[in-house]
Amino acid sequence: MNTTTPGRATWREWLALAVMTLPLLMVATDMSVLFMALPAIAADLAPGSTQMLWVLHAGEFMGVSLVLTMGWLGSRVGRRRLLMAGVTVYGLASLVAAFAPTPEVLIAMRALMGAAAATMSPSVFGLLRVIFADSRQFSVAVAVVMSSFSGGMALGPPLGGVLLEHFSWGAVFLINVPVAALLLVAAALLLPGHREETEGSVDLPSVLLSMAAIISVVFGLQEIADRASAGSTVWPYLLPVAAGLVLGTLFVRRQLRLPDPLLDMRLFATPAFTVSLAALMLMLLAYGGADMLLVQYLQTDLGLSPAETGALMVVPALVSIASGLAAPLLTRWMRPSVAMGGGLLLAAVAGGALAFMAGRTGALALIAAATVMALALGPLFTLGMNLIMVSAPVSRAGSAAAMSDVAGGLGGAVSMALLGSMAAVVYRRGLDGAGLEEVPASALERAGESVGGAVGVADGLPADQAGPLLDAAFDAFTTAVRTGYAFGAVLLVATGLAVLWLLRRTRLDASQEGAEGASDTGAEGASSEDEGGRVPAAPGRS
Repeated sequence: MNTTTPGRATWREWLALAVMTLPLLMVATDMSVLFMALPAIAADLAPGSTQMLWVLHAGEFMGVSLVLTMGWLGSRVGRRRLLMAGVTVYGLASLVAAFAPTPEVLIAMRALMGAAAATMSPSVFGLLRVIFADSRQFSVAVAVVMSSFSGGMALGPPLGGVLLEHFSWGAVFLINVPVAALLLVAAALLLPGHREETEGSVDLPSVLLSMAAIISVVFGLQEIADRASAGSTVWPYLLPVAAGLVLGTLFVRRQLRLPDPLLDMRLFATPAFTVSLAALMLMLLAYGGADMLLVQYLQTDLGLSPAETGALMVVPALVSIASGLAAPLLTRWMRPSVAMGGGLLLAAVAGGALAFMAGRTGALALIAAATVMALALGPLFTLGMNLIMVSAPVSRAGSAAAMSDVAGGLGGAVSMALLGSMAAVVYRRGLDGAGLEEVPASALERAGESVGGAVGVADGLPADQAGPLLDAAFDAFTTAVRTGYAFGAVLLVATGLAVLWLLRRTRLDASQEGAEGASDTGAEGASSEDEGGRVPAAPGRS
């Protein structure tokens, strides 16, 4: 074990950290601002419904499918070099997307932006492991970077509103160009050109298997969510999900046989890595799609405008940023298991409160409960990512960060599919059982597609039909929202208890023993204690 004291970061390293917040801030802002631009894009380019879905999802599909490959590639070509290449492509693709003349061009550029975005998280977190050897400073750095992503998600809606009020929809893409240019200059000056001394070429079958498996699962789950919300048949889309699971199994078996795998499966032998990864995925599964339900509820059942809804939703987003930044302070007086597991249990209480209050209280009480949930879950992102990163050797830091992206993508996709399907089924059953015989069957069928559809249908009906239809639709959707939040609360209770138990002996070391030492021993930053004293959590791989 390397016993040298790791050097503390200087002003140059903290400036480098500021640079590394920009890529994730840019990508997160893009994710949330695109929703604001969709109506303008639809009016200008007139894409079909399928094309509009691909505008939304093409980047996500490409990003989540390539991130494992990019995590492996960063250790070969150099993480700064890979990051700068990704930022360059992202900026150029954004420039073309801003002036896209057809839906096909916009979809192609969104896919290219997703591929470029796949380079960013593995590169950034890999560089953090190299730059910040001191564990406390590393924890602060992770908190800052994770909060930059949350900040981008919160910044997107208000930024999109300002841009779309004064410019065309292309402005939401064009704003990436100066940010990318600034990032390239700053990265060249401040980021280290670190590259692992590794050999071996990329295993193309592994790349293809990982891409096909992830795209199949994410595509199938998102299509299930979309079809379920529209009341369409979903069973054909179970086939790509099943195919993806089979391909994923083949991918894992291949990684176990390769001497230099795309994903080192021995990372999963470390409890801190595996449990933290699972906790992040299950948390997103529980409530990744809940904001969608809450936003719809505020606008339909409570009658708030989009601007009022957006302003209210900024509050929990800002609290999430603050609590994520405060996470390193928590570990000074409690173990990660307590901070993470306790946060999950508190979030479950807030989710249960939301389930109870929906239909009984106003918007401010609901936002207060959502804010408590954001406060409770903010540290989970930071501490979970911290444990994931320090549980991996430096040479696998990019792959570890990539796995967190894959887990997040899968958790979000499953949440959208599961919560979306659950809400749609509950809503339609509630509407069907409301006894609306006086409403025309065609209108009732359209209203059953979504609560927004019911509002649109009611505008064209006589008052004696519109009133009962809206009342029934709002009651049915309230039940759907309650069901979604109650499901999430139950799942978070189980996840929180599991984290408290499985990580009870895991802590963040007072020292990471240096990046070089971590690369030799594996996971010295996250260690476990037993009756015989402290031992490394698991063997690593250099």
